[in-house]
Amino acid sequence: MVAVFQELDIDISQPGFYDHPNFVVQEQKNSRFAENYAEWVLLRERDQDYDARVQAIVPQVAKILQRRIVQHNWHGACIAMTAILTRILDRLGIWNIPMRGSASVYAEGASRHFAIIDQNEGTGFDTGHMWVIAPPYDIIDVTLHYQRWQGDTFQRHVPPIILGMGLASVKARAQDVIAPELRSQMPRDPDIHYKVFPDQRRVLETFPAKQFIISSTDIRYVPGGVSLPDSPLERINEEARAGVPAIQIWTDDILPTLGKPI
Repeated sequence: MVAVFQELDIDISQPGFYDHPNFVVQEQKNSRFAENYAEWVLLRERDQDYDARVQAIVPQVAKILQRRIVQHNWHGACIAMTAILTRILDRLGIWNIPMRGSASVYAEGASRHFAIIDQNEGTGFDTGHMWVIAPPYDIIDVTLHYQRWQGDTFQRHVPPIILGMGLASVKARAQDVIAPELRSQMPRDPDIHYKVFPDQRRVLETFPAKQFIISSTDIRYVPGGVSLPDSPLERINEEARAGVPAIQIWTDDILPTLGKPI
């Protein structure tokens, strides 16, 4: 992995090196090149001091973002908020991966699904869900509780902040990846999700599905691909049609709490 970046003369010493011009060129040629960055984040050596620092900082950042979501009624913002979280962690020296895919919640014999294979709701909406992986955290998710639940009381089963470490890897099932309405119209094939989403099996070989359990709630996260932000923090949510510009969160909330980036 290191050799790939060295050959391209890409400095890999700091998080966010996906902004390097040579990396961008490769990603434009092949969108899967982003997965090289993600694999590096997973495979790079970490020590106890680094992990302790991550575990000290991530909960604080997650709480800050969660407060902003509540303050601005910023629901359905998993794309913007994941990009914001990724860029903030990059600046704080924390290696992380913004992941898109499917999230399914199972509780009390019922379920709700934010599936990557779903009916498109139109402009401004995307199927599935997004979250962040930042080893030793398998899952960092500050938006699932604040998706567009539209008054659905099932929302109570989802914690406002999900921070998962040491999570079990699980088999991705069709029901975890395909929305129930679409699944009911398809053949009864347990591997149908690999056929309607051919890239799913390949992605899972490197980024396995994870299971987050809290009380009686079982949440399944199934990665569908890496989604690196293509804008700097200064430009994310710049128009603030919902919430506030990302740079305002950095200036007003992160810097006073956590100080200057390393």
